[in-house]
Amino acid sequence: MKNVDLSVNNRTGSGNKQSRKLRQEDSIPAILYERGSGGRLLKINEREINNIISKNGENLIVKLKVDGMEIPAVMKEVQRNHLNERIIHVDFQPATLHEIIHAEVPIIVVNGEQIEKNGWVINKQMTELEIEGEVEKIPPAISVNAARYKVGQVLRVADLEISKELSIVNEKNEVIFSILPTKDRPIDLVFDRVEPELVTTEKRNLDTRRETRDTRD
Repeated sequence: MKNVDLSVNNRTGSGNKQSRKLRQEDSIPAILYERGSGGRLLKINEREINNIISKNGENLIVKLKVDGMEIPAVMKEVQRNHLNERIIHVDFQPATLHEIIHAEVPIIVVNGEQIEKNGWVINKQMTELEIEGEVEKIPPAISVNAARYKVGQVLRVADLEISKELSIVNEKNEVIFSILPTKDRPIDLVFDRVEPELVTTEKRNLDTRRETRDTRD
């Protein structure tokens, strides 16, 4: 995990009224879940936290600078507004060197344009991978090269190659993505084509010949 610095301030209030006031100050409510306490209420600058996440992702060690101290922490959860994707709250968890943590690491598919050039589609079924390991060794993301796959192939969790110092929590048979033909490509289905009109005419002629033989008999 990368290390970044973030200046934060204490806050005393909570609730919707406090959140609206913080937004007017271009700030976001946050909480640091310290051991043995209900959590330390903080506020952070919205622009600063957005810049950090856009450059580094969410899996990183943040050195929270508050009251003249530096507190190493990880972002346990980043809550966003489901309409505009703006960050509305951040949960921090203290971190110590070599501590084993459980993290959700994003899966990034690269070279997807190569798949599209072939007229195929990447059917993504997982966007994150659950990983356990020492806090400083958790990667910010896991990249998968889509250009290595062809139509009909499937990438499963068991196919991923990660550091032996880390362990994957997900089931090995879980599908990350599959390569499918383009949806708008016509499907050529082969059938024995028989025109209904021809069948009807042939049957009528056969019935007529039978009636003629019966009359003669």
